[in-house]
Amino acid sequence: MLGSKKLKILLGKLDEPLTTVKNVPDYPGWLAFFGPGMVLAAMGLGSGELIWWPYMVGKYGPFYLGWYLIMFFLPLFIQIEIGRYTLATGESVYEGFHRIHHLLGWFMFIAILIIGSWTGGYISGGATGLAALTNFPPGWGAREQTIFWSLVGIWLMFLMVLLGPVAYSVIEIVATISGVASFIGMLLVVIMVPQVHEVIGEFFINLFTPRLSLIPPNWDPKDASVLNTLLGYSGATGGFWGLMYSFWIRDKGVGLSKYCGRVTSPITGKLETVPAVGFTFEATEENIKKYKSWSKYLWYDVGFSIIWMAATTLLAVLLSYAILWPQKLYPTGWKLVVVQAEWLGTLFGDIGRSAMWFLGFIFLIDTWLVAQDHFARMIASNLQSNIPSTRKWTYRRIYYIVFFIYCIISSITIFLAMPGTLILMTGVGNQIIMIIYSFAFLYLHWFYLPKIHPAGKNIRPNWISFIGVIIAAIVWIYALQYLF
Repeated sequence: MLGSKKLKILLGKLDEPLTTVKNVPDYPGWLAFFGPGMVLAAMGLGSGELIWWPYMVGKYGPFYLGWYLIMFFLPLFIQIEIGRYTLATGESVYEGFHRIHHLLGWFMFIAILIIGSWTGGYISGGATGLAALTNFPPGWGAREQTIFWSLVGIWLMFLMVLLGPVAYSVIEIVATISGVASFIGMLLVVIMVPQVHEVIGEFFINLFTPRLSLIPPNWDPKDASVLNTLLGYSGATGGFWGLMYSFWIRDKGVGLSKYCGRVTSPITGKLETVPAVGFTFEATEENIKKYKSWSKYLWYDVGFSIIWMAATTLLAVLLSYAILWPQKLYPTGWKLVVVQAEWLGTLFGDIGRSAMWFLGFIFLIDTWLVAQDHFARMIASNLQSNIPSTRKWTYRRIYYIVFFIYCIISSITIFLAMPGTLILMTGVGNQIIMIIYSFAFLYLHWFYLPKIHPAGKNIRPNWISFIGVIIAAIVWIYALQYLF
């Protein structure tokens, strides 16, 4: 029979008390903590912007334009709630799941482990562009060249994270470069391509024409997984992707995360202590005022992220509508970022196509990178918070070991399926996970946390947010029916 301690890890909940601190840190303004929102935006741009929106527009033309703005702003409230738990406690959202119940915590842990095993599709998706660009190694087919460049990218990213003094800083730099390059590059192309100027009027008419159905007349049932992936990845990053935001604001020092250490390189960085459990604060008038100021940070940061994603993706959608839709081109198979090269190819020929292939690789490699960072942090957090015996190892040590293991997993899975298949497997799984944690956060933030926190109802979100989360969950549940 299982011992009482082992049984509690399965059937109990995380009840190790939070440490109460005297003061909530001062809030110096959003710009002082700029970064997590840009990382969130850059990661979201990886598949939604570059693959699935071009796919849907290239195949179904104007139909989904009427859903565009709704899809992007639907996840706003739940993404804010993901950040709120870490702001209020310094813990990751996974500790929050375990504080509700270990069964929920371990379910989320196992589900994301399984889904995360297939994220190699993101780097191999980008590598399809690099393979087309270089045609290297010479004499190899598209599949073999894609796998070659995927492996180069995987282990180059591992070295960058290993050698960078602070792991999050590496992620932030890569993501910021990717996010800014995405927007500026797309904007310049939109300005220069004549085909865009010819359709821009009808494009915006369709953009603001509401649709009552999620399904177009010429619907292909095989695209149900694409539709669910699109819903999950537009506006926020859906499923386990959205949960990553919790770790980024913690390493950034947002709110009570100031009292937590960061993940630093074992080679070039100085060891910082990452606590197994988090904090609360004394319920003084000054602390509550500061906490509410920090809450505004989440609105600014997540709002910036969604607006940046929506604006950048809109440019890609406009290019797809003007160029891919008339030719009935859309990304598939081992050429997942190849047809998008026509955005630049129509204007600059082979030089333009080459630039787009390289850009596609940069877009998707950063999505893969942040996924591996998340798995490493998730495993370290779940183990150290809930299994005290693992605390004999530092959080940092577990992080880098797991990161290395997931690089090996990605190196294997890219041989097993085409990039699009791998990405859709993560997309559908994430849609289901997102529905589950939406209801978990409703309970955690509106009912559970105010009961155990000294500040009580003062940390409870407003009820408009409550309704926003429910509406989003209902839409996501509704979309699942098309999978069956």
